[in-house]
Amino acid sequence: MDDSKIRVCYVVSYFHPLESGAERQALAQGVELAKRGHSVQVVTHAVEGLPRDEDVQGIQVHRWVRSSRVGPLFAVSFVAGVIQALRRLRGSYDLIHTHQGLWEAVATGLGRNQFGGAPTLVQPASSGYYGEAEELARTRGFPLLRRLILRNPAFAAISADIEAQWTRLGVPPERIFRIASGVDATHYRPGPSGFEAQLLPRPRVVFTGRLHPQKNLNRLLEAWPAVANRTNANLILVGHGPEQARLEAQANELGIADRVQFTGAVNDPADVLRAADLFVLPSVAEGMSNSLLEAMATALPCLASGIGGNIDLLSDGVGRLVCGDDPARWSDALIEILDHPDLASQLGTAARKRIESDYALPIVVDRYLTLYRSMLAARFPIGSSRLSR
Repeated sequence: MDDSKIRVCYVVSYFHPLESGAERQALAQGVELAKRGHSVQVVTHAVEGLPRDEDVQGIQVHRWVRSSRVGPLFAVSFVAGVIQALRRLRGSYDLIHTHQGLWEAVATGLGRNQFGGAPTLVQPASSGYYGEAEELARTRGFPLLRRLILRNPAFAAISADIEAQWTRLGVPPERIFRIASGVDATHYRPGPSGFEAQLLPRPRVVFTGRLHPQKNLNRLLEAWPAVANRTNANLILVGHGPEQARLEAQANELGIADRVQFTGAVNDPADVLRAADLFVLPSVAEGMSNSLLEAMATALPCLASGIGGNIDLLSDGVGRLVCGDDPARWSDALIEILDHPDLASQLGTAARKRIESDYALPIVVDRYLTLYRSMLAARFPIGSSRLSR
């Protein structure tokens, strides 16, 4: 076994305590690497009120990148800021790993000759309309941007859908590696919850994540009147985002406001998940959902849209997938699981077992270390581009 220590520099638009899926995954993987004695740095946006340089759980965070807020100047200033930061840090890292795949990948592709020979790994965060591949195709200057991104030597695809999209963009199959996201299965686990008294009564169907159009929560609310008529279940929406006021108004219009609870953001979703009976994720686009991984680790039966990384996670009797956007399909699937406790228990147990075997954070980080070492040894291809499910 190779025990050599690796110095990795992450590039991500924003980082802890500002969080979305990519940022949360970067933090989790970085903390695991740091615990093992590897060096982890992060190059990210400057944020007013946060330190320019900070140690976050063993990760050295450099909030150095300043960019214009909107318009074409955003891209130019962000790319220039990333390249400048990586040049300044040159010699302190062995490898660069972007946890998003658009402007971060443009920067590492454009500046590749300025990083002291350090190889670069691009990890797109999502697929579908909100994913980097489709956003890239909609962006002015697409042919040039595509060429710059393809200068990066390696790509990590966290789902089969992302792999397919980036292969179509022109990434050679031998340079794209399937490595799923991971979850801390010691923190996210079944057990008692301290949140019981703060939530509507059981049975509880829970969503955790951003209240954003990508999550398609309006469709879930349209399905809920049928669920409320047939069951005693309550819907708990955990998180915050730009859609909250509109979703609250929709719940009122549908006459289900007394059966839907908006908790806002919570410090630790694990405690809410332990107080749930079923997890639901109706997104229209996902890479590999941290929220879904966390719910599976908590041994919850999971119901999700049949898109993106959801398909990779929920198959072969592990959870249920809903294909299509018809609210009746969602209400029928929810009612089926709520009406059959034995089925719910079986789905939850299978979900936990899948996490333990394939998606626990140490397993995923081992896969990344294997890829890092192969990149540093310039071994391409490394035998198989599929390092995980």
